[in-house]
Amino acid sequence: MVNADGNGERVPTALRVFGGQLKLFRELASMSREELGRQLGYASHTIKSYELAQRIPEPATVERADELLGAKGVLRAAIPLLEEVQYPKFFRDLPKLEKKCTKRYSYDPHCVPGLLQTEEYAIAVIGWYIPAFTEDEVARLVGARLDRQAMLTRDDRPAVHFVVEQAALERPMGGRKIHQGQIEKLLEWVQLRNVSIQVMPTNVAHPGLDGAMTLLDMPDQRTVVYVEGQAHGLLVSDREKVNRMTQRYGMIRTQALSLNESLQFIEELAGKA
Repeated sequence: MVNADGNGERVPTALRVFGGQLKLFRELASMSREELGRQLGYASHTIKSYELAQRIPEPATVERADELLGAKGVLRAAIPLLEEVQYPKFFRDLPKLEKKCTKRYSYDPHCVPGLLQTEEYAIAVIGWYIPAFTEDEVARLVGARLDRQAMLTRDDRPAVHFVVEQAALERPMGGRKIHQGQIEKLLEWVQLRNVSIQVMPTNVAHPGLDGAMTLLDMPDQRTVVYVEGQAHGLLVSDREKVNRMTQRYGMIRTQALSLNESLQFIEELAGKA
């Protein structure tokens, strides 16, 4: 899903302030973007995107930049604020939980799940938001979406399962070339042992008609559910409601194509896209 920040700001003030501070300390240190990028392990255009408030750096990157530029903790102090504004306000709880969860399951009816999107596909999806985002806003939102994908390959990676509607996979977001690249990327993702995808055939009636849902198993044995609609999201932790949604998701899984059938469908779609 695509949304502006929940407080109405298209580019949060905290992000603009951090970008200005990073540029100021870099210039005070007489360091070019190329040099700073080289020491941080990034290209110069990435440093530029940080300074222009187009993308949010990881906390470790901010820590290292603070040290390299002699900022004496000024840049480091922005880390909590940057973590808060990285995602739309209504969505922020989900990425935090994803970093800790042991298992993640989702049902996605409209498009390829954000955790599996290519950069080009994400740009196409976000580009359809009304009112339209600026180029800088698109870059920031796409960057945040791609950053979330680190959970799929982290050392303590969780088991991640997706049920995706057939129509969502067939919808050619961005045109034929981008769609082709996205379907091929799905075939790469499913090579990871912790990632599995099932396809829900269009001609199957099932209990997922209320919309997308994400279930997360946490280290403390709790399961929480995140549901999302037009410009709003809701985190559900009430045990009875979670149980109902868990049952619902279980039924959705049983009605979808098997893992092997789903893989075959995606492979066939890759040949047609």
